[in-house]
Amino acid sequence: MRGLYVHIPFCLKKCKYCDFCSFTFSKEDKLEYLSALFRNMDMYKGEKVDTVFIGGGTPTSLDAESLKLLLDRINSTLNLDNCSEFTVEMNPKTVDEDKLQVLKNGGVTRLSVGVQSFCDEELKRIGRVHTSQEAKETIEMIKNAGFENFSIDLMSALPGQTLDSFKYSLDTAIELNPAHISCYSLILEEGTPLYEEYIRGELNLPDEDTEREMYDLAVNTLNKAGYKRYEISNFSKENFSSTHNIKYWKCMEYIGVGLSAHSYLDVKRFSNSSDFDDYVSGDFSRYNEEKLDKKDMMSEFMFMGLRMSCGVSSDEFF
Repeated sequence: MRGLYVHIPFCLKKCKYCDFCSFTFSKEDKLEYLSALFRNMDMYKGEKVDTVFIGGGTPTSLDAESLKLLLDRINSTLNLDNCSEFTVEMNPKTVDEDKLQVLKNGGVTRLSVGVQSFCDEELKRIGRVHTSQEAKETIEMIKNAGFENFSIDLMSALPGQTLDSFKYSLDTAIELNPAHISCYSLILEEGTPLYEEYIRGELNLPDEDTEREMYDLAVNTLNKAGYKRYEISNFSKENFSSTHNIKYWKCMEYIGVGLSAHSYLDVKRFSNSSDFDDYVSGDFSRYNEEKLDKKDMMSEFMFMGLRMSCGVSSDEFF
């Protein structure tokens, strides 16, 4: 079956490394956006999906009432009878017990928590709004709400980060006992504040050798702790890999709704408008639509599949 991706572009504050479609918002922005999002979703009414992923932005920057409205609409519009995984991204400082209960009641089965580091200086340097203590408290709140399947996101090669500080973040994450850990290396994207600092020579970044050592440290440390690498940057306990994200790496079909969301349907890739005003006014055109021929499909199958530790299957390829 197809997967469903829902984009919520709102954040309390945009991080200094982020080039995703995300921004701060007003009450009016939220109401306009949700109204448009629901109309966009209606285009796929009754579609059978077996995974759902709500990302952003920070979906939990929405208040509890808006989150409930969103989840109710997803459940009533799409056919989730065979849904095996329902993920919501969240950042510390945007979560409370009421929101967690709304997520639980709305059918959410998996949470992805953007921690990035357990070192306060590193968090401050990249513009995160939470502290390491708030991240730990959020994780405990998630456990108390009954969520066993949750993931912690970490980042390496951050400004000022050392092997020792990265190991501290890894060890702290492991102590919190998530089912899944993602480890991404910082990428400096043009147009972001960190990129501008880099151009001005103001960033104290780890060198390439240290960055490679960080990756090896993550693989070895997490493996010893029972987290198996199943994709370049993703590690999980047995049976807790991200089913939705595997759809991307295996070139399976998915529906994207929301501002700038991408879809892969009927051998076509396309995206939604990335202009907020156009989107909320009802522009649900297919932008950058591309129909894949056999050569394209073979190429994508190989370079996406080789991200995974299991490699690619010759039976599936042919």
